[in-house]
Amino acid sequence: MNPVIITLVLTSFAAALLLFRKFRAPHSVFHTPAEFANVGEGDFAHGHKPYLVDIGAVAGRYLLYKIGSDNDHVTTCGAGDSPIGQSDDQGDSNNTDVPVSINLFGACHGTLRVVTDGTIANGNYVKAAANGQVTVAAAGDIICGRACFGTDTTTNAGDVITIVPMAAAKYQF
Repeated sequence: MNPVIITLVLTSFAAALLLFRKFRAPHSVFHTPAEFANVGEGDFAHGHKPYLVDIGAVAGRYLLYKIGSDNDHVTTCGAGDSPIGQSDDQGDSNNTDVPVSINLFGACHGTLRVVTDGTIANGNYVKAAANGQVTVAAAGDIICGRACFGTDTTTNAGDVITIVPMAAAKYQF
C-alpha cells in the first residue's frame, strides 16, 4: 500500500479525533465516570420482608400477620384485622430476636398457603379470622385473597389451603 495514502488516512483520523474532543459535549457519555448510590435499602423486589415476632403471637406456619408493637414487629391477625402478609415460617414469640419472612400481600408472587377455619370453599374470597387463620369474606370485609385449591384438598378447621393473595382492602364482589 502506498505510504502517502497511509499517512493521509492516519492524519485525517487524528484530526477527526482532535475535533471530536474539542467540540464534544462537556458531559459526554464516553468520558463520564460511573456514579453509584446506595438506594437499595428498603426495597424488597420479590415481596418478602423480615420482621420480628411480638411476644404472645400465636405460633404456627402459614398464618396471617399484621404490624405489631412497632414497625419492626408483627403479630398474628385476629378476626377482622387487616393483614400485611403471610409467613411460611413458624414465628417463635419466646425468641424475639429471630425474624420471620413475611410474604407481603400485593407484592409477593404466586399462590400462598394459609390455615383455614373450616368455612372456605374453592373460589371464596378470604379475610383474616382468629389466630392468624382465614375465613370466608362477605361484602364490606377487608379481603386478603381468593381461595384456589384442588379437589384433593381438605378444608376442615386447621387445614392448609392455597390462596391467590391481593393487597388487603375492601373490594366489591
